Amino acid sequence: MPVLNNDKKILHFSRLSKLGVKQNIAITLQEVAEVMFTSSRHCRTLLNEMRDFGWLEWTPKVGRNQRSRLYLVYAVDELKAELAQQMIAVGKYEKALALIDHDQVLFGQLLQNTSGAVQREGRLHIQLTYARSFSALLPHIALRNSERFLVRQVYCCLVQCDKNGLISPQLAHHWVYNAELQRWRFYLRPALTFHDGSTINADKIAELFNRLKQLATYQTELAHVTHISAVNPLCVEFQLDQPDPGFAGLIADVKYSIQPYLQLQSQPYSQLKAQQLNAGAAIVGSGAFRVQEHTQQYLRLQAYDNYYGHRALTDTVTIWQVSSQQTDLPCTTELQANVVHKTSQIRSNYTAHSLEHEAKSLEQENSLEQENSLEQKNSLEQTTESDQKSRIEYGCLLAMINSKTQLSLLQRKYLSQLLAADKLMAELTKSANPIEAIPAYNLLSNWLKIMSAGTTEQPLPSKLTIAIFEHHTLKECAQAMMALLQQAGFECEVNIYSFEELVQKASANTLMEDLILISLDLDDNLPTSVFHWMLSNSVLNQSLSTDASNWLRAKLISIRQQQPLTNYLTELESISTAMITEHWMIPMLHHRQTLYFQGVLKGVSINVWGWPEIQGVWSEEFVNS
Repeated sequence: MPVLNNDKKILHFSRLSKLGVKQNIAITLQEVAEVMFTSSRHCRTLLNEMRDFGWLEWTPKVGRNQRSRLYLVYAVDELKAELAQQMIAVGKYEKALALIDHDQVLFGQLLQNTSGAVQREGRLHIQLTYARSFSALLPHIALRNSERFLVRQVYCCLVQCDKNGLISPQLAHHWVYNAELQRWRFYLRPALTFHDGSTINADKIAELFNRLKQLATYQTELAHVTHISAVNPLCVEFQLDQPDPGFAGLIADVKYSIQPYLQLQSQPYSQLKAQQLNAGAAIVGSGAFRVQEHTQQYLRLQAYDNYYGHRALTDTVTIWQVSSQQTDLPCTTELQANVVHKTSQIRSNYTAHSLEHEAKSLEQENSLEQENSLEQKNSLEQTTESDQKSRIEYGCLLAMINSKTQLSLLQRKYLSQLLAADKLMAELTKSANPIEAIPAYNLLSNWLKIMSAGTTEQPLPSKLTIAIFEHHTLKECAQAMMALLQQAGFECEVNIYSFEELVQKASANTLMEDLILISLDLDDNLPTSVFHWMLSNSVLNQSLSTDASNWLRAKLISIRQQQPLTNYLTELESISTAMITEHWMIPMLHHRQTLYFQGVLKGVSINVWGWPEIQGVWSEEFVNS
């Protein structure tokens, strides 16, 4: 059935529907013409057209007063939904909404049905659905996991850092560290431009970093940077007051994405949220995709033709906000491709695996040699089926024990014992919405497995409070913790904040709950992601005592001064182990991320954020058509 937007034909069909739908109707042509308020000649034309469209079956009988057979394939609402779905598939969203009388629930269902990859005028377009709307895609504000993935699509950094701490070029093609002078220089590619066409040069990058230094969330990380300047239009220089051989990797983090310095905002998160509807038009990035539109209903990205690297094979990506019964399933995206009568589904989410199997797999992984464990772990996790790729996320969900509660070491140990990962996972299996995950015994799944010996019962506050932000899995974990604490005789209360509120309260040091549940989401720059989290995360810093915070900062600065990036993870593992052993934090679980597809689309792989790599998605059918 072709896409059709003919109001008159739909009107005639709606008149016919009064005769009955999905049943055989014996009727003369003249009677049909009377029902449709048209002539017999025009009626015959309309019936033949509707039959060709597949709306109805019409078997005429020859002879005066012979009764023909009429069968309506659709009810009127079904027909409108079918036509609206076709309109959505070719990008006619407003017409589709008007056709279904702006029924948002039905529109969401149709969006999910038509999610996928389509070719229009020789270009590949991807449509996805997501369970929530996105906050403004600005690198310098606190962002959730999916927003950081999208920031990576919209912006570039000077260089990029991989999971092993190896540096490769982005906007800078070369970089030099003078250890004696404690000076870094980055040499830019020529003819770089932002998405608005303005030039990217050393002056603009120097001004950007000078302004970042003034923001509270950057001051700790950039405190050792004393001067930033442009040596010439294609060379920017960072003067430090202490050694930092890994500085290039540290500024490869998402938060150091290159943007126009005028785009920096210092408004409260609540104001940024309110401005989100208008933020899309003002967003100016430097990456493979530019923000074409950003509203509460959808985000549309378009490939940037002047991107320094290979232009994305995907021309546009539209991500619609479609509510579901579980409104915040972690990292849930859907991508369906309907190409040459084949149906391929790509769905990035967390799939169920047996807890026993996962535990055995993790034991095997932890026995691997440290320097090869991460690579080997991902190999173990990769499935052999051609239509599924799976991995354990880099980070984890964890609980911070708030120092404001003033619990002793023995009390923290007892609380950690009550809420141990194995007990928590066992409780989570009782949920109506099971979580696809494995227990966490350290911040990274391939790090040393921390096991705590039992301790004697310790006095705890009769009522404990837990703080979380709006997140499906955190809610499930909080409920499981509440059940475990109640079994031990303690009352429990859960306070739920928005993500922005939680970050704001932590930054102001006003989170008073005994336990704070957070998601440690790490990016593709794994070593520096962990480093930045330990050094600058507002919830972590608010939870630690002054002595613990000073200890942590001293250890991290020592690593930064003495270690190359390739050694970061080994050093940071020791720090993580110490923090868990001191029972400042309780690791809970590692999500399993799974990407499904059936082989029509090429270049589809799961990334560290649990999303498909949209830049390189393509299909042989699109190329050969």
